[in-house]
Amino acid sequence: MAKEKPMQAEINIGMIGHVDHGKTSLVQSLTGKWTDTHSEEIKKGISIRLGYADALFYKCEDCNGRTAYSNREMFDECGKKGSISRKVSFVDAPGHETLMATMLSGATLMQGAVLVISAAEECPQPRTIEHLTALGITGIKDVIVAQNKIDLVSKEQAMKNYKQISDFLKSNGFENSTVIPTAANFGTNLDMLIEEIETKIKTPKYDLDAPLKMYGVRSFDTNKPGTKPKDIEGGVLGGSILQGKVKKGDKIEISPGLDNQNIVTKVIDISVADGKIESAQPGGLIALRTELDPSLTKGDQLRGQLIGKPGTLPEPVGDLRVEVFEFERLLGKNVGLPKVNEMVVLTIGTATVVGVVTKQLKKNEYEIKLKGKAAAEAKQKVAISKRVGAGWRLASYGIIK
Repeated sequence: MAKEKPMQAEINIGMIGHVDHGKTSLVQSLTGKWTDTHSEEIKKGISIRLGYADALFYKCEDCNGRTAYSNREMFDECGKKGSISRKVSFVDAPGHETLMATMLSGATLMQGAVLVISAAEECPQPRTIEHLTALGITGIKDVIVAQNKIDLVSKEQAMKNYKQISDFLKSNGFENSTVIPTAANFGTNLDMLIEEIETKIKTPKYDLDAPLKMYGVRSFDTNKPGTKPKDIEGGVLGGSILQGKVKKGDKIEISPGLDNQNIVTKVIDISVADGKIESAQPGGLIALRTELDPSLTKGDQLRGQLIGKPGTLPEPVGDLRVEVFEFERLLGKNVGLPKVNEMVVLTIGTATVVGVVTKQLKKNEYEIKLKGKAAAEAKQKVAISKRVGAGWRLASYGIIK
C-alpha cells in the first residue's frame, strides 16, 4: 500500500488529568506511540515533559447503517475501508503536582481536551481539579472525559465513580461534557472516544493572514555524536502555530532569544511526525529546522520561546504589571493572591518564568519583576503558581496590563 503523504494535524487536543490515571496509555492506544521517551520518564514511570503524538482518524459513512469512526483505515464491523476524517495532534500533559507549570504551558497550545479520570480512585483528585481549572484560563470549552481503568473495578464501583465525575463536571461548568468509559490497555470503547473527538471538538477557524505567531515547546539537536562538520544540520524548534503561516526559506525571529536578545534565523525544513512538508499553518505540532547552531537548541534550551516574522514580536520585558484573579476552590479565599516579596512562577504562553512580587498597585494589581526576560503582550493571560508546602501549586491567573 502506498505511504500516505505527510500532512499537518489540524488541531491540538490535550490529554490531561491526575498522575497515573492512564493518559499516556490512552495516547498510545489512539496513536500507537508511547510519549514518555525521556530517560527520567521511563525510570520514574511518569510524564515529565509534554509528550506529542499524531493520530489519523477514519470515518465510514455506511458502517452497517451508521457512521462509524476508527484509528484504522479498515473497519472490522463492515469490512470496508474508511475515508480520512482528520489528523489530530495529542498533547500529553504531566499529571504530577511538581510539573503543573509544564502542563500549563501545554494548555496554551490546546484547542480541546480529553480529561482522563481513573474509575479506580475517588473523583476529583487534586490535579484533576487543577487541570480543569487550567483549561478555564485558556478558554477551552470542548472537553471529553475518559473514565479510564474500568477493567479494574466492578460495575457498582464504576457507576459510583461515574456519579462523582458527573457532579464534578457540573460544579465546574462542564456538565455538557460526555463521559466515555475506557480501558486503555485493552482498547475498550476507543471507537466511541474517537467519535466524540471528531464530532464534538471542531477544528477552529484560524487567521492565516495575520503575522506568524508560534509558541515553541521544545528545541533539540538531531545530529549524532561524531557527525562530520560538513554534515551537521541546524538546530530544530518544535511547537505549534497560533496564527499566520510559515514556509521553507522564511526568515523567523525568536524572542526572548538568548541572553535576552532576539534571534533571527532562516527555516531550512518543516517536519511533522511522518515526514517533511513545504509549509505549515495553525493546528498540530510541527518542527522547524533552522540555520541555528545546534548547540543553541539542544536539550530544550530554547523551549518557551515566541516565534514570528522579524519585526512583529514584542520586545522582551523584565517587569510586568498584572491584574490577578484567584481560584478560591484550589487554595481557599485570599490564599491564591500573591504577596509583596513573594516568589511566584508565571506561565506566559509556553514559557515558565520565575518572578518576585515587588509592589501591590491596587487591590488585585501587582508589579512582578522577572528573573530574566519574557516575550509578553498586553491583555495576555498568564497562570500564576506559588509555593504551597514542598511544591508549587496553581494559585491564580492574571491579565497583563
